[in-house]
Amino acid sequence: MIWAIILLLLPLLALLIKPVFYKTDTHVVSQSEENLRLYQERCQELTQADLDDETRAGLQLELDREFLASDAQEQDSAVKENAANRWVLSLSLFVAALAATFLLYQNWGAGNELRATELLSKSAQAQLSVPEQQELLERLAMASDKFPNEIEWRFLRARLLNAEGDFKQAADVFADILVTLPQEAKVDRATTMTMLAQARFFAADQQADESNYQLIKDALALMPDNRQAMGLAGIFAFELNKYQAAIDHWRVLWAGLPAGQEAAYLEQGIRRAADKLAEQGESVDLSFLKRAEIKVLVELSAEAKASVQPQDAVFVLAKAVTGPPMPLAAQKLTVADLPQVVTLSDAQAMMAGMNLSSHAQVTVVARVSKSGQPVAQAGDWQIEQTPVSNQEPEVIKLVISQRVDSDQ
Repeated sequence: MIWAIILLLLPLLALLIKPVFYKTDTHVVSQSEENLRLYQERCQELTQADLDDETRAGLQLELDREFLASDAQEQDSAVKENAANRWVLSLSLFVAALAATFLLYQNWGAGNELRATELLSKSAQAQLSVPEQQELLERLAMASDKFPNEIEWRFLRARLLNAEGDFKQAADVFADILVTLPQEAKVDRATTMTMLAQARFFAADQQADESNYQLIKDALALMPDNRQAMGLAGIFAFELNKYQAAIDHWRVLWAGLPAGQEAAYLEQGIRRAADKLAEQGESVDLSFLKRAEIKVLVELSAEAKASVQPQDAVFVLAKAVTGPPMPLAAQKLTVADLPQVVTLSDAQAMMAGMNLSSHAQVTVVARVSKSGQPVAQAGDWQIEQTPVSNQEPEVIKLVISQRVDSDQ
């Protein structure tokens, strides 16, 4: 940093001492004096010469012009030279200031944060080398110390410590963050609580305790749909022999998962907890583990059939009776495919946590879309039935017979 300050001071010092050491070009001064001497001598000779007044006046005028021209030339040369000197000095000042600004920025500015951001971006695309990982940790620690009120740097550092397996230090950082978060920041607090509980759990060799279990329950109270917290809550409850609580936590999580390996693992955990309860003489209803499935027979009324084309799109979907309008399950076919039995299940879920199994009661809709888009528009034909159990054993018959008069 001291070199940056010196670089800034050097041009200023040059400007201050220039008047002391810089002198006017002696060549320019002596040449001007010589021109003046010659001009005076020639004027004197012209006065003494035997000439008529008209000739003398003409020669004097010519002599004056020559002197003025020579003097102007010398002055112009001096001005150009001084301008060149000023240009060089200005350029030097600019280069020095630029270099000093860069050095000061590296020390006083965000050079460390820029490098940390660069490494974070790189880590999102490829695995960092061991030296790069260590450098990133150090830079995140520096940024955390430098900007204690900016929680993002501390949170990133804690996440990286967690990923590197330094769970104890990660837990300490998460705990510090939690203290500084305002009470109204519910989502941030719930996320931090979940990460803190996880770090403490792994730091304790995956041994659960009541305080950590309470911490994760507090996180769920702030953010009930926090899927990571649901999973941890079930693990903690199981480790603490609270098997029914474990099932309750995992049941909600399982219902929001599509059929697949993750759901299968979670189902195994639920059944293990049920087996533990059975050993204690308690029975558990596991009928909820049956995946939701609805079969729908879709047909067209005579009026609708006369108004649509064979290539028009037909959407059959199930959505929550109350809640987001996004379908829980949907299938697309064409008018030419009708009549047809369509099966709606978790396999058609649009996103995790929004599937048929996560809502016991749904609305089933069948719609002919003239535009080819799933959202109802004027001129479409549709029919819906609500409420429908997501475990409805019978085939539901939907006859598309209602014309959509305005966009919905």
